This record gives sequence, C-alpha cells and structure tokens, in this order.
Amino acid sequence: MAMISDRDVQGVRGSAWSAYDCLPVGVCIVTASGMIRYANPALHGLLACETGGLAGRTLCEFDLDRGLPRAWPVRRADGAARWVTVAETPLPVDTDDAGQGADALRMLTVTDVGALCRQAKGAGAPCGTGPAGMPMVDALLEAVPVPLFVKEADGRYSALGDAFPRPAGIDRPGMTGGNAGRDGAVSEWEGSIRVEAPFCTAEGAMRMASLIRAAFGERAGNPTGIAGAIHEPEETRPQEERLEAILEQSPVGVSVSRRDDGRIIFVNTRFAELIGLPREKLIGSRARDYYLDSHQRLRVLERLRGGGGVTNMEVQFKRADGSPFWTLFTVNQAVIQGVPVNLAWIYDYTERRSMEEALRDMASRDPLTGIYNRRSFMELARSQLARAHRFHEPLSVFVLDVDHFKRINDTFGHATGDDALRMVAAGCQAILREYDLLGRLGGEEFVVVLPGATADESRVVAERVRRHLARMPIEAPDGTFRLTASIGIAGLEGATDTLERAIHRADLALYRAKHLGRNRVAVFEPGM
Repeated sequence: MAMISDRDVQGVRGSAWSAYDCLPVGVCIVTASGMIRYANPALHGLLACETGGLAGRTLCEFDLDRGLPRAWPVRRADGAARWVTVAETPLPVDTDDAGQGADALRMLTVTDVGALCRQAKGAGAPCGTGPAGMPMVDALLEAVPVPLFVKEADGRYSALGDAFPRPAGIDRPGMTGGNAGRDGAVSEWEGSIRVEAPFCTAEGAMRMASLIRAAFGERAGNPTGIAGAIHEPEETRPQEERLEAILEQSPVGVSVSRRDDGRIIFVNTRFAELIGLPREKLIGSRARDYYLDSHQRLRVLERLRGGGGVTNMEVQFKRADGSPFWTLFTVNQAVIQGVPVNLAWIYDYTERRSMEEALRDMASRDPLTGIYNRRSFMELARSQLARAHRFHEPLSVFVLDVDHFKRINDTFGHATGDDALRMVAAGCQAILREYDLLGRLGGEEFVVVLPGATADESRVVAERVRRHLARMPIEAPDGTFRLTASIGIAGLEGATDTLERAIHRADLALYRAKHLGRNRVAVFEPGM
C-alpha cells in the first residue's frame, strides 16, 4: 500500500503532494483558473522564489500559462528569464462519500531547458523551437531529470544526461569516455533488465543503486551498446516503507480505508491489537463494522461529507469479541495513487474516560451522603424547570430539614450525626422516583425536585418520606434512636417562575411546619 509523506499527516492533500518535494524537476498543483495550490522546492528555486512563496499566486505572473508544445522563457521573481518546457497532467477529482465533486486540479511539470536551448542556439537553431537542431537522444539526455547514460560495447560512456553526475558527484566532462567495465547485457544481448549494482562516488565510496538497462544494436542484431538509468536508493526508496516503519512503533492505532466502499487497505499493529484481530483479517473488512454506535458513525460521515475532518472525537468502537472501548478518533481524507481514502487514528481512551467520569461524578456529589451537592443539584434542577416551562408541565420543590439535629450531634457525637445524615439521604432515595432530583443544600437541609408533580401530588410523596424517616432506626454508641424531619413544599407558579423563587417559597412553608411543631409537611400558601 502506498502511503503519503509524514511531514504533515494532518494536512491531507499537503501530505500527498509533499511526495514531490524531493524531485529535482519543478512540480506544481494548480486550479482550473491557474492559481498555484502547491509547488515543490525545485520550482521555487527555478522561479527564484522563497520557499512557500508560490502558493496563492497564479501561473500568468510567471508566464507559465501559455500551454504551448515547445520551450519558452518564463519570468522569475528576480526579473531574469529562464527557458522551460511544461507538461500538464489532470489530477483525479477528489470526491467525498456523497459523490460531490471538488475543484478540478492539474499538475504541471516544469523542466529547466536553458542548457538545451543554449546548445540549440549555438547550433544555429532558434531557442523557441526547443530541441530543434539537436539529435533526439541528446535532447532526451538533457531534459529528463532521471540519471541516464549510454555506453559503448567496450564499456566506455558515450553520452550522459544532465542528471547523471548527481549520484556519482563527478562532472560530465570527467565521466564521458570513462570506462565503467564491460556489461553482460551488451555482450550477451540480454535485453531490458533491472539489477542492483554498486557504483563509485566522487569520494571513492561504493554505493548500491538500482539500474535499469537495455542493449541496442544494429539492424543485423549485433549489440553495439547499452542505455540505462540509475535510481538512487535514498531518493527512490518508497516513502511508504519509511512511514509504515514509523507507524508500527506508534502507540496510536492507524487505519486507511477506501472512501468508495469503506474497505480497509492498511492497519498498523496497534490498530489490530485494539480490535483484537490479526492484520490480515482486518485488511479487506469494512471500517463501519467496528463502530459500536451507528449514530456516532453518522456524525463522523457528516463531517467528512462536509469536506472537513474529525479531530479527537469521542467515539466508541467494539472489539472482535463485542466488548466496547472508547477512543479519541481522528480521521481525514486523502487521495493516494488516485484512490480516495480515509486516514484514521484511534487512541484508546477507555481508562482515561472512566477516570474523568469518576472525577466528574466526585465533583458533582456531596462527599458525605453521595447525593448531588448544591451546585450540581441547581444545574440539573434548572434543566428540569426549563423543560417544564417548555412543555407546560407541572413541577414542585420540597425542602426537608432534620428536626433538632444539633441535639443529635451533642448527644451522640458528630460521627453519629454524619451517619444520621447518610441514613436520611438513603431513606429519601428509597421513596423518591428514579427521575426525581435529590440534593443536599448544606448541613441537615435537603432539597427535592419532582418533575411532572403538582404541589398537592408532592405532598403525598413528602408524607411518605416523613413517615419512612420517622420509623427508621439509627445506630448510636449506646443503642439506636429515631429522628424526625419537617418538610415545606412549593409548586411552580407561571411561565416566568425561577428555581430560586420556588425554593424560597418551599423554605417559607418549612418554617411554618417547624412553627406548628415539627415532624410534619406544609404546602406554601400566599401570605406565609
């Protein structure tokens, strides 16, 4: 599988285009209107621009938009002219999952043919005609950026391309006519072959290179020489090999899947470990099969269809055994060798999420009783109040206070008093509905919100709570004791009522219950 450059994996197209950065010939990606989206270092140097200075500029600024099938001078940023030839290749249209097309792009290959034109001019041919007046083989050797060579049957170099001295570090005059040894392909007429062979650099060091060579000869079939090209290992080693070696060491799972059918075409070892399947079984499977929640998958697809990516979204996946795990999920789009793909990174977030949930829960709970603390209760209660207003539903609040709680602390000690508060919280939870909210306002005072209940309906619930608490035995150092509680109730009043006002009215009703002798329930009435 071919991978993209590792210099900026997050920049999806930039990652793919950066593969051209190492080419000695100028390359740029332009829009249909001629605006430059990307240019490699060789083109920046050719046009005398600082690195990164071409993006956003247009071809016409440099006279690169002629579209003529011959050489012409382009304008450099420093005012000088440089003769070039330009080849154009349309790029595959990048489509998203919905099949909606993006702007058409094209790739221009810009070759410096200044030396070629100077030779042509010296031979009497006009520069505008490019290689006219030069032998075709010489023109190819001059223009092609790949190191090319032609050797005689005795092993002497008879012609070398401009790019050939680069791997060897030797000037062309010093190489032409040199003897590199007799090639078996010449003497044995082996035809076109690829071999790995050493060559000697200018410093005398031996380096391995990949050679493609083919013998040529007379019409009668007698071999007279060999033509070939050198591919330097450092430049031609596939970038995907380097990237895959890096990805194999990554603690983050990585996968690449086709956008047209969702088939996975690459995973690293960590991804396979997270899913719990061998890599060979993951290749060819569908990425959609590993989402636990289809709604989360649709959210991801919506982002991708909108032309964007997904960064650190909390998504649940499932392992091969069906067990779920949480991930921080990042996915971007790319085009690799003309194939639209999704590049995905998954970081196992399960343990950290569990820890964060535990910390959030701890922050929202009263440490003594385990019910909601005042801050969390008020946040949740306001949400219930807003819902009641929106749907025109009733809602009521009651405030509960333990009677003579100071006497309990003074008589049995603060540890027993704490136990008593925990028992009160547990006793309330035993009577209340699952969706009722119970919180501790502070000290021995508790508050309850009952969604969907009027004040009269809440009075029935409050009476059940009061009776339950009065019957509940509480352990003390010298035996057991019982406690009582007073409760005040207030219902929601109008569409503009607030939680704070409702609690205040319930407090007024609580004072009335205390004044009437405690261990009783009172409902707010105007005038209290």
